[in-house]
Amino acid sequence: MKGIIIIGFNEDSKSYIDKQFPSNVGEFLKITPQILKELSDHHFKKKMEPNYLEVMLEDDINVASFYSGFSFRHYVGTPNYAVVVFLSEDDVLPIDFEGMMRRISHELLPKREALNFDDILGRYYEMLKSEELTPYWEEIIEGETSLIEREIKKNKDVLDADTDSEQEDVLIETTVKDELENDQAMQDLASRNSELEDLLKEKKGKIRELTRKYTDLASENTLKKEEIDTLKNEISEQYIKLEKWSQQMAELNENNSKLLIDVNKLTEELKEKEKKLTEYDGVISQLNNEALEIKNIEEEAEKILQEMEDLKSINLGLDSEIESLEKQNANLKEKSEKSKNSSNLHIDSITNLKLEIKNLKEQIMSIDLFKEKVNGQTFDLKKEIKVLRRERDHYLKIVKDNNLIQ
Repeated sequence: MKGIIIIGFNEDSKSYIDKQFPSNVGEFLKITPQILKELSDHHFKKKMEPNYLEVMLEDDINVASFYSGFSFRHYVGTPNYAVVVFLSEDDVLPIDFEGMMRRISHELLPKREALNFDDILGRYYEMLKSEELTPYWEEIIEGETSLIEREIKKNKDVLDADTDSEQEDVLIETTVKDELENDQAMQDLASRNSELEDLLKEKKGKIRELTRKYTDLASENTLKKEEIDTLKNEISEQYIKLEKWSQQMAELNENNSKLLIDVNKLTEELKEKEKKLTEYDGVISQLNNEALEIKNIEEEAEKILQEMEDLKSINLGLDSEIESLEKQNANLKEKSEKSKNSSNLHIDSITNLKLEIKNLKEQIMSIDLFKEKVNGQTFDLKKEIKVLRRERDHYLKIVKDNNLIQ
């Protein structure tokens, strides 16, 4: 033997290598999908029940293969798998080799998911090579078939027991004949022989009755098998429908996964928009604070304007004082002209007048300096007011554009 593999079948009935021992036997023997398909076709030609075959595939690949059955109502081990052994040219298979293959299917297929399955498969393969596996001939069948087969077996056992009893009766009859030869016990044996003949007739009647029952059960078994075949055909149709429904479910699941992806994307976009709204709330609160600051600035600007008005009124008062001083200066000039005419007479008064003129000039100069200072402050205040007005218009525009005023 060269190795062993377990073939599985997907939803489209396409075969694939599920397990193998040794681990590279499929690659070593160059097992292609076409070879697996050829082997699968051989099995499927024998309906979909558990079946065994020995066949030569392409490229001179000789195999012994057991298919576990397609239906969940009739299978060995696990449905829809095949256990395949690759044979050498000098391999001579024992009579019970199919039973050994059935044993592997029954005991290993349900354990395919075990972590140490490769080791288990290797052990069973070595036991198969050394013919240490005991045959297994049972099949999992749902319904009445298994019960009918047990009753038939039971009836056969009864018939065999009755046949043994009949043989015993024949031996007894022979013994009686021997005893009849003895003249001394002739009368006793005659009565005993009569009883034994009656018992033999009774046993033969029971044998005929059991034979009739066995025949009835066999015919009934045939009818049941025909019903099972019909049900299998119906089950095959139902499996075809089930495959279509499975395909539709797969499409629905695919659409559902796409919808879930779209929902996740929309959720992320919603979260981003919520973040933006939070940022906008922060900007709005900042703009509200700036608007309050603008309001405070406008109040301060109004105060500065009021101060400017006050300064203007003060300036006007200073202008009127300057005018009055200029008038006084003009009067003093007139007096000076008059005093020049009478300079010789009023020298002392001229000196005093000069001193007064000097003082008046100093006062006029101080007034001019104050006026220039006031004009400079007024100019600076006008610049600040202009800048504040620009900022106020800018912030009012932002508030109107963002509808912050409710």
